[in-house]
Amino acid sequence: MEETSPVKAKRKDKVEDQYRIAATIAFIVVIVVIGVPMWWKTTTVYRVQLPSSAILRLSDVPIKAAVQVAIYTHQADRAQLLISELRTAFKSSEIWNVEFSQLPTFARAAEAHTPAALEKLLLQEYPQNEGDFMIIEWPKLQEELLLTTERSALMRSDCTSSKLTQLLHSKILQTHRVSQTLSTDERLGEKSEAPQPAYDVVVSVLNPKPRLTHAKWNVGLAAQTYLEPFLAQLSDISNYTVRTQWKYRVAIEADQRQIRDDSKLGRHYALQESALPHLLTSIAQNLSGSITDRPVINLVVYIPPCNLAPLHIYNTENEMLTSNGVDAFISPPWGAFIIANPPEHVCLAYMQNEAPVEYYVNTNDNMQVMLDQLHKLLDISSDMEVQGIKTVDIEQLSPRRWEYEAYMRRSAIRHIATATNTLQSLIKLLDEISYIVIDDKVGNAIKNSYEDILAAKTALLEHRLVAASTLAKSSFVASERGFFDASLLAQLYFPDEQKYAIYIPLFLPVMVPVLSSFNMLRKLHERWRKEKQH
Repeated sequence: MEETSPVKAKRKDKVEDQYRIAATIAFIVVIVVIGVPMWWKTTTVYRVQLPSSAILRLSDVPIKAAVQVAIYTHQADRAQLLISELRTAFKSSEIWNVEFSQLPTFARAAEAHTPAALEKLLLQEYPQNEGDFMIIEWPKLQEELLLTTERSALMRSDCTSSKLTQLLHSKILQTHRVSQTLSTDERLGEKSEAPQPAYDVVVSVLNPKPRLTHAKWNVGLAAQTYLEPFLAQLSDISNYTVRTQWKYRVAIEADQRQIRDDSKLGRHYALQESALPHLLTSIAQNLSGSITDRPVINLVVYIPPCNLAPLHIYNTENEMLTSNGVDAFISPPWGAFIIANPPEHVCLAYMQNEAPVEYYVNTNDNMQVMLDQLHKLLDISSDMEVQGIKTVDIEQLSPRRWEYEAYMRRSAIRHIATATNTLQSLIKLLDEISYIVIDDKVGNAIKNSYEDILAAKTALLEHRLVAASTLAKSSFVASERGFFDASLLAQLYFPDEQKYAIYIPLFLPVMVPVLSSFNMLRKLHERWRKEKQH
């Protein structure tokens, strides 16, 4: 038998070691160089790059609005004095950048013999933009200041700059409400929510006993005539869909106490003010006409049956709260309630056991009350009373021009503030929880909202109120869309700890041979080094 020489055996062992090393290196390359990065890449959460630091710095630049106020007086030095004092009063304002200007006298002003005529001439001579305001002097004025339905106010000759400052803060700018919106101090009271982009306004007529109370009313036509034109004026901020419905056999669940009086019926019924929240709870479940994702404003007209009519609201001091012959109340943000008592002759026929008398609900009275309720529910009205300042009554369906633009300004500021808070909260959440997915749709919503906030702030400072309102609304909608996107919850319950808990048992057995191969390579290297030394 032929014996293998030591040289051949050594050469054979060396070749086998080379093959073993090559195989080990290939195995390590496949597992470590290719496998691990591929696993890391495929398990990494997709997150769009966001301007996080810029969003967190949004609050560093305060929201400030510019307003132009023009003053017209018969004596130029009086206007100059008022403007100087008003500039001093608003110099330190953190919210408003009020620019005061003097309107020079013109020849046609002598033709005006009434304040309304002078106001019309001035508005023609000096056109105004949205958000502007004009103060006009009229010597023979009963009140110190009289707010018109346009962008103007009439002032008496002895009106002071401090009274004008009160007018601007309380009525035109509504500084107290804006300060509440911008303040982070919860002690300032409850803040109203930002206006939503769309609402459903549902007018419901409740007639619990239609066989006894034959009330007739084309409520759909009434809504088209009164509500829709009014709400169309507010479409710059929110869109409104008006629906009407009749509901029968829906009784209110509240104690109604009988009180004797001197009317032909000899009595009426009292509904305690403290019972009103329970009343709304009892009827709310019967009012939903359809399922919608938009907020609903309920406007309810309740027709009490003659056995419980007339029905009036009483306060805790046993005082009737009927105003101008109407009993009504509002409950923001749910809606409003009107008690439409049947006419006296209808209930007299009922008490005398006569056949039910058909009658028509008074459209004008009820719809005027409803419009006033909408003013309050939408937070348009300025109810702050200031001594010496009077506001003319509304004689048209649309809101007062200055009142609506104050509402637009407040809504823009509230939208910007809300969108800023939403984005900052979302960015902090995404930074804290690294495994939340940020897809392109959410990323675009956040970026668009951020850009619109910057553009809206700029528009407010450039006297572009309508543009600022549109941009602020767009930023608010985009921030809400990004914050509540369902994709943010896709991996919310699959954190990194769970990922490692699942993949480590899978990869650990594979890594054992890799580690063993490293040990084998180390031993081979030491053996070759010893052989070279000998």
